[in-house]
Amino acid sequence: MSSFNLKQTAIKTFDTAGTKLLSPPMNGFGYFINHGPRNKRKVALTFDDGPSRPATEHLLEAMRKLDVKGTFFCLGVNVRYHPDLLLQMYQEGHVIGNHSGWHSRKTGLMPGSDIRHILDGEQAISEVLGVRPCFYRPPWGWLTPWEGHRLTKAGYKVIGWDVYTLDWVIPEVDGISLARDAYRDTKPGSIYCFHDAKPWEKTWVKTETTRAIQSLVPMLREQGYEFVTVAELLDVPGYVPKREVRT
Repeated sequence: MSSFNLKQTAIKTFDTAGTKLLSPPMNGFGYFINHGPRNKRKVALTFDDGPSRPATEHLLEAMRKLDVKGTFFCLGVNVRYHPDLLLQMYQEGHVIGNHSGWHSRKTGLMPGSDIRHILDGEQAISEVLGVRPCFYRPPWGWLTPWEGHRLTKAGYKVIGWDVYTLDWVIPEVDGISLARDAYRDTKPGSIYCFHDAKPWEKTWVKTETTRAIQSLVPMLREQGYEFVTVAELLDVPGYVPKREVRT
């Protein structure tokens, strides 16, 4: 086996083990909130990695027509590409969460007290919105116990999911298939994990996530489900005042 193939095998093994040990809904060492109350037919759409153009714009347009709000876990680097788009999302009633500064798994895996990757995403969002997000989702959904402790100490609620989708795969998975799989796995209180962008990409065309939402929302509404933000689902604030920056 070539050195390239050995490296690829090692990466795949590492990724598989990391996802199994550190990701929702089964793991997270008690720090993840993976769903809301199971006795009410309320569910929350969430989207990672944005914002980007035109992918996020098209998704927002579809959600506007459907009259549904979501929770967007945004990256500091992507927020700095599109601060006006972030402000639009906020003004239209979507909730903004922190997805770190630059989507690095390594920083979350490292022990210690360094939270620069957390604060960078927070700062980018706060500079645009004037408030600090209360919700955080770690890149890849990988959460170590020390990262969970750091986030809790920094005042965050760590949001996982109980309905995971493959809308991040390239080339894209068909949106109708994504919607059917999400529909199958839905329970009262479910939190969905979708993606509206690709990390570090200022421009990104992404159509199937929007198609999935356009299909999923009507199907679930027919079953009596209501779509709410994570803040509404958990009945907690989505924001607090900006953190005081010490110089």
